[in-house]
Amino acid sequence: MPDATSRHIALLHGLSRTAAGYDGLLVDLWGCLHDGVEARPEAVEALLRFREGGGTVVLLSNAPRAEAAVRIQLTRWGVPGDAWDAIVTAGLALRLEMSGRGDPWYAALGRRFHHIGTERDAGLLDGLGYERAGTVEEADFVLCCGVRHGGETLDDIWPELEPALERGLPLVSANPDKAVLRGSRRELCAGAIAEAYAARGGDVRQEGKPYPAVYRRCRALLGGIPAGRILAVGDGVETDIAGARDAGVDAVWITGGLPAHAWGIAPGAAPPQDRVEAACAAHGVRPVGVMPLLRW
Repeated sequence: MPDATSRHIALLHGLSRTAAGYDGLLVDLWGCLHDGVEARPEAVEALLRFREGGGTVVLLSNAPRAEAAVRIQLTRWGVPGDAWDAIVTAGLALRLEMSGRGDPWYAALGRRFHHIGTERDAGLLDGLGYERAGTVEEADFVLCCGVRHGGETLDDIWPELEPALERGLPLVSANPDKAVLRGSRRELCAGAIAEAYAARGGDVRQEGKPYPAVYRRCRALLGGIPAGRILAVGDGVETDIAGARDAGVDAVWITGGLPAHAWGIAPGAAPPQDRVEAACAAHGVRPVGVMPLLRW
């Protein structure tokens, strides 16, 4: 694990030298492997090179859908299937929790849900005995997968959340991310909607990074690789990096996505050291290094 007393978080120019100390790689998709519009060739090469060296790659996404849908999208963008060994998503983690209903919170949910998100994500719970309600008034809980279209805001969504809150409906979020960049455009995600609902007193549960269920699934897929030999790579300091910390694995923070956008710098530019240190201190994390873009 990184030394919490070290003065600076290292700027890495590639994954090759750091990766030599690890056997397993947990890689975020949006912001690392692709930008929501196309795959990043240098990131694909990094995964291929890691696997060529004998490493195992698990793609760990906060996508609110099953792994099969993610695989189809990656194939469409030309990402070869031999760039990874397995895919784990927030949607999969939620399906597993809601299928087993071993957690009392999930066991207490009813069977009818009001969906917020795109139609392609509305079937996330198909086959598990849940039913999509026609209105908020008929629902037992809210299933939030994100916005319905680009440009939709919290103000657009809140009119249907307000009656849900008044009725005391629990809200389940299938994507803890608060925002993503689609190309250069910032879009709202389910995590921001869930946060607003909780801030107003709503009962909320989220699955995906940084929550533990997805990491338990990843550890199982990594076949017994010790935590100290696993490296997580992601662009979300409060999801990817904090989640890795809580799971007991090292992390590299990719800053060329949302962080670079927020800091007003080019995606491939070296991040300002003071901004990096401040963000990591604010979230109580200490990655082994930062890298503008994922490359070998």
